[in-house]
Amino acid sequence: MQTLRLMKKNILLIFLYIFILNSHSQISNSPKYLLTSNTDLLGLSVLNTLDPYLSPLNYSGLGLRYSHAERKYFSPENTKLSMIGKFSALAGLGLNPENTASMMIVGGNYSWGAQHHFRLNDKLEILAGGNMDVNLGVKYIARNVNNPVNVDLATNINLSSLLRYDFTVFKLNVRLKYQLEIPVVGAMFVPTFGQSYYEMFEIGNLSNAIHFSALHNKRGINQDIQLEIPFNKSTIQIGFGGNSLKYKANEMVFYQNEFNLQIAFIYDIYKFSGSKKALPENFISTQK
Repeated sequence: MQTLRLMKKNILLIFLYIFILNSHSQISNSPKYLLTSNTDLLGLSVLNTLDPYLSPLNYSGLGLRYSHAERKYFSPENTKLSMIGKFSALAGLGLNPENTASMMIVGGNYSWGAQHHFRLNDKLEILAGGNMDVNLGVKYIARNVNNPVNVDLATNINLSSLLRYDFTVFKLNVRLKYQLEIPVVGAMFVPTFGQSYYEMFEIGNLSNAIHFSALHNKRGINQDIQLEIPFNKSTIQIGFGGNSLKYKANEMVFYQNEFNLQIAFIYDIYKFSGSKKALPENFISTQK
């Protein structure tokens, strides 16, 4: 009788073991789903701008910046190459040194690119690659009579990199990030000084308004230092950034410097093809 009970117990353990192995195998072989890591950022900016087409004076002031970035891997099988798309917008107001005139600055930028992930160890990861962007902005000085507006229109191919370092503070896992972007080659719209927009677009005189840009006439650097602090359903990111751009064309030199304080929220999403689609079991995030 005791032997029979022992046999039943052993058979039950064997079936339980087989069931666990089968469940693990099904989970391991189930398809993987790519998550999109989203970052929504708000920033308060200090601006310093010179636009000699509108004024020979430097304008300084404050602005608000917003950006939305999305990053995901190209495929579930290759977690060494990710794509990233980013939209950012800036609205600001600057004053000349005498506080006698103001310049309104509004602009937007969209970029798309790819980066390769170099995982040096469990804590340190370096991403390197590039992107292409399109920038459209408007500067406006109300007191100008003939030429109150100048349009910033440009496209660039940029080098980009990201360093991520994970460490622990008071038993909390946090991440330090450093991002860098440098324009290399592109094209930009810069009208001749004194040439009106009516002459350019109504008459069609766009001669010497489109210029090739490279390091010889356009130099810039965008940098961000950020700290990620994880919470239950999202990650809060705090930090600061600095953008510096200087370019010249038609015997004029332009520049715009920006320093901003940032706060952002990072979260992963998965886009379903239908409302009744089952929740995927295996997720792959670029945040991991």
